[in-house]
Amino acid sequence: MSKPKINGIYDVKLKGEKELMKKMEAKFGQKAMQVKNDKALIEASDFLKQELKYQFEDFRDTGATIQEMKRGNPETVAGQRRIMIHWEGPKERKNIIHLNEHGYTRNGKKYTPQGYGVIAKTLDASQTKYRGIIRRELNKK
Repeated sequence: MSKPKINGIYDVKLKGEKELMKKMEAKFGQKAMQVKNDKALIEASDFLKQELKYQFEDFRDTGATIQEMKRGNPETVAGQRRIMIHWEGPKERKNIIHLNEHGYTRNGKKYTPQGYGVIAKTLDASQTKYRGIIRRELNKK
């Protein structure tokens, strides 16, 4: 599974997905496969969101980062279906989440917050389970 960054956001992809999807589309039809694919993405994204929330508990302060974490709806981008996990809410954590993930420099000094790299580490640690959920959901009748 690769994690290319697009606009500072990690995009999770499965290898061998195209061949599998072509075989399944031939068997079930394109529309039915999109519905099936979306269900698999939703299940896997919900798992990943819960895993991120669990990891964010270690350095929680007000809990706003955890409370504002949302799962988007399936969408097609560059011919691929995806679901975004993003931050949305009154405390606007979306504006600072990248500082927590990548650290920051102030007056020439590098700061690494307690939550430094948590999103990337969680993505790496969750790869196998994420793939398993996708596989399980696609194999359901």
